[in-house]
Amino acid sequence: MKKTVLASSLLLFTSLSAQALDLNLGLGVKAGTLGTGLEVSVGLTQTLNARLGITNVDFSTDETLDLDDPDTNTSASIDSTLDLNFGATMLLLDWYVFDGTFHLTAGMVKNDSKAKLSGDLTSATVTFDGTTYDVANDFIDPGVSGTIKLGSGYEPYVGIGWGRKAGNEPGFAVSFELGVLLLSPSVDLKAPTLDPNGTAASNGITQADLDADVDAAESAADDELSALKAWPVVSLGVNYAF
Repeated sequence: MKKTVLASSLLLFTSLSAQALDLNLGLGVKAGTLGTGLEVSVGLTQTLNARLGITNVDFSTDETLDLDDPDTNTSASIDSTLDLNFGATMLLLDWYVFDGTFHLTAGMVKNDSKAKLSGDLTSATVTFDGTTYDVANDFIDPGVSGTIKLGSGYEPYVGIGWGRKAGNEPGFAVSFELGVLLLSPSVDLKAPTLDPNGTAASNGITQADLDADVDAAESAADDELSALKAWPVVSLGVNYAF
């Protein structure tokens, strides 16, 4: 019975290996400025490879952030937790120009990298869109939160790299890649909660007014981030060609 199971397993492994060879398949792990993850490559022709990659890495840090408003010469401090996430889904095509290890790469990448901030205002005052609020008197809840996203959909990617093709002889190899990914960054901010009995409310300011001020600050941040057009991609990987 054991011999039968062993023979069947060997037959299955041989069959899968043969299929992998027919597909010119490669598997790898990589790490870089878009996180760490896995990659599958398939040899299409002698000089063309197709790749699918998924990367991700998360970490958090506690920070005190100082926000300055040069227009009003005011500043605010936030005791915050910053959650950072770097990740992407990549659909790429490699062209091995000289049929060696050097290749040109083009494709589409969905950049899921983002930073989430949540914390409490700790300064005496804060200014949103030119309106100054007294943190202690004007807010029931001084909590603020926000998200900065580097991308929302698939964006073009171009790069160069060095690494073995999936169709080469079986074995391990190291790969290295440099590239540029286009970005479409955006900002989303959530305002603190206004105290209906505070000084600002007594002066006729409502929660809707505060939300509008924060939305204006959000738009200003979007405009500033729009200057960030590209993200540098550097990665190092280890792969195995079947």
